[in-house]
Amino acid sequence: MSKPPVAVRPALPEDILQISSLHIASWRAAYDGIIDATYLQTMDIARHAIMWQRALDADARILVAESEARVIGFANANRNEITVLYIDPAHWRRGAGSLLLHRMLEDIAATEQAEAWLWVLQGNTAARAFYESQGGRLQGSAPVKVGLQTLVQVRYVWPLPGARQAI
Repeated sequence: MSKPPVAVRPALPEDILQISSLHIASWRAAYDGIIDATYLQTMDIARHAIMWQRALDADARILVAESEARVIGFANANRNEITVLYIDPAHWRRGAGSLLLHRMLEDIAATEQAEAWLWVLQGNTAARAFYESQGGRLQGSAPVKVGLQTLVQVRYVWPLPGARQAI
């Protein structure tokens, strides 16, 4: 059986609730055993919807991956940092993440940035393996506060072709 096609497009106001719900579902699946369970269970869809609506209103660069008229993933970038990239756990390892990541890298490259990067929790080994398989190079780490926990995040960097080189 063939997979339904996935399209990547800019987020629209009507995507906000799907983005917010997917954000929470992704965190609960990806960070189970990494982030405190109480923190994950008390994540609030209304608060996330307000956050993503404000980002969209401020012209944030938010892309969604859509399949069968449903948002199955989303990514956001601020200049050359990919601040989030989440896929519906039911669609993990089916190509939507690669498609979304590469589209975001193309969009960042179009702004003539020399590189793009993102941060991921060190304990999120599945995401780290994905980013490494997509050409991300590990480059540094830093502490990050999540709720009452202090965790370690690591940075993955992608050089971007066609960017102007400093002379």
